[in-house]
Amino acid sequence: MRFRFDPVKSTTLRANPKRGIGFEEVQVLFDGDHIFDRRCDAPEQWRAIGWVAGKLYSVIYEIRTDSAGEFYHLVTCGPQPKRKGDSMPKASKPIDAERIAEMADRGEDISAHFTNNFTVVRRVNVDFTAPMLRELDREAAMLNVSRQAVIKTLLRDALDRRHLAEQDRHH
Repeated sequence: MRFRFDPVKSTTLRANPKRGIGFEEVQVLFDGDHIFDRRCDAPEQWRAIGWVAGKLYSVIYEIRTDSAGEFYHLVTCGPQPKRKGDSMPKASKPIDAERIAEMADRGEDISAHFTNNFTVVRRVNVDFTAPMLRELDREAAMLNVSRQAVIKTLLRDALDRRHLAEQDRHH
């Protein structure tokens, strides 16, 4: 997984006593178990929540692509705010990503701008042969998506077909 971010903003976030962490440090959040949800309006942004050095943090990011493939563009990060109840009210009108990032930089709770429909993610390592990787990369290039997207789609399709076959055997 590759990351990109504004190094000046990272320094500013780290120097902010309400944040105390920069983009360089928060990247380890993606190495362990974490949850994420998707922001509803454009540009499509994601929020991941996980542990960094024993503290709960959140990071807002966008998934972008360049000639080398997919990367995570980190927008802002900081300690996960404490929630005031089970659910936050949803924003009635979409606001742009920069405004949300500015609110987060001030330490404001921005959770109302996200779906709060979390998915738990667990990273795994899978070994592939070189010919299999070439085949996956050709498929990804043809579909103009990342290798990871191809793997997830093919795996989901195989699991769905297996599940349907099991259902047919039991009926």
